[in-house]
Amino acid sequence: MELFKLSANTTRDGTANEKRTGIGLLLCKDLVEKHGGKIWAEGPDEKGSSFIFSIPIGQ
Repeated sequence: MELFKLSANTTRDGTANEKRTGIGLLLCKDLVEKHGGKIWAEGPDEKGSSFIFSIPIGQ
């Protein structure tokens, strides 16, 4: 998914018109994967998304 790639073009402003770096989701993805989990987005394009992750317990 393009959202989780550094090369993706994500130049839109944030919800409070702040400039985004595009690195937040990459950090989340890295942290989740280092714990053996997965992260993904669900939702309609251009109307908001939900970000879901799973991390196995007891490993």
